[in-house]
Amino acid sequence: MRRFRRDWSREDSKRYHERKNYYDEEPRTSHESRGRRTREDVVTPPLQEHTASSSLMAATVDFKTHVDQACKAAEEFVNIYYETMDKRRRALTRLYLDKATLIWNGNVVTGLEALANFFDMLPSSEFQVNMLDCQPVHEQATQAQTTVLVVTSGTVKFDGNKQHYFNQNFLLTAQPNPQNTVWKIASDCFRFQDWAST
Repeated sequence: MRRFRRDWSREDSKRYHERKNYYDEEPRTSHESRGRRTREDVVTPPLQEHTASSSLMAATVDFKTHVDQACKAAEEFVNIYYETMDKRRRALTRLYLDKATLIWNGNVVTGLEALANFFDMLPSSEFQVNMLDCQPVHEQATQAQTTVLVVTSGTVKFDGNKQHYFNQNFLLTAQPNPQNTVWKIASDCFRFQDWAST
């Protein structure tokens, strides 16, 4: 990294002034904050005239539909997952794909048989979910497979012992079947957050 202007080449200096001039211009969107650029202005590049058409509106509506579907699926999934984990642990592997991977505090478990053995070894649990976040994963990243990222955090007690804070991330994929779409876990990452406990 070049720290001092004397180390810059002419090209570096030219790029610096081009960027500086761009950000010194007046905002190009309707978001104004006391004459200064807002975060949206800086993060979102200005749209050109011909792209702001009905196709853009359709894409925005379509993405909003995906987000709404992801949120609905995530809420239903989280209720089912943690109830099954606490009360019907033997049925938990039904929520996973055949080649699903679980990373539990850094320990990797892959495949339904290994998952079943792992869950059998865990003591009884009481999960309390305090936070849920979800978002659709872009189809380019998942080879056109409908996928949702679900993030949860909360507290858990194993065998009624000390309460631990936890964070868990799921990648859910839609598995079509004749009646409806079933969401299965492709990847699951669980972590204790004991540094946050008091």
